[in-house]
Amino acid sequence: MTPISASPNLSLSISSEELQIRWRHLNARYFAGSLRPIDIVWSQRLTASVGMFACRQGPRTFSSLAKTHSHREIRLSLPLFDQLAARTPYAEQELLNTLAHEMIHQWQFDMLKRRPDHGLEFFRKMTQMNRSGEVAVTTYHSLEKEVMALSKFAWRCRDCGRLYRRHRRTIQPKHHNCGVCRGPLQELVSPAQLSDDRPTPTLAHALASSPRSAGPTGFGGAPEQLTLELT
Repeated sequence: MTPISASPNLSLSISSEELQIRWRHLNARYFAGSLRPIDIVWSQRLTASVGMFACRQGPRTFSSLAKTHSHREIRLSLPLFDQLAARTPYAEQELLNTLAHEMIHQWQFDMLKRRPDHGLEFFRKMTQMNRSGEVAVTTYHSLEKEVMALSKFAWRCRDCGRLYRRHRRTIQPKHHNCGVCRGPLQELVSPAQLSDDRPTPTLAHALASSPRSAGPTGFGGAPEQLTLELT
């Protein structure tokens, strides 16, 4: 891979083609080239997590003979990586770690034919990749301050007190439950209510595993449980 110097705007310095070069390198080294091509995009809307593997179909229904890969993609948060690049020279390494993380989810989806998670298979693959010293894959990110800076809305679980922050009003208490205890959620409106230092959960695999991917709205069934896993 050709190294790229740190930039105040990482997303502008690394093009989609260069992201694909990094993907192909990781695919060859850690997955024996077994992963199928996938779109990698910078997302302006992704602000609760640095990356996400997304698919609109289940792993067993997605056709391996499909001529297009438009239903599968890896998204990288443009706002979060730009903020990270402005304060540290290690933003590109964090980008590589994030890409490797999402590729493990792609491996779970493509090769294991299962919905991505952070279970035993993920942990084994993560450990194997980390032994190389090239990447440092984790199941969390350290951009809490950046996430909070972009968050305009918040909800708290009435039962356990877990706080959920979002850049947009994407949580609907009538249709979502707490990912920790499945308790009811309450939207917070007071600035004082928003001051909380506890970790921010994220909606993992929104397109791959959310009930909303089953139809235009996805509402009408049981309330959706929010997950604490990073995507």
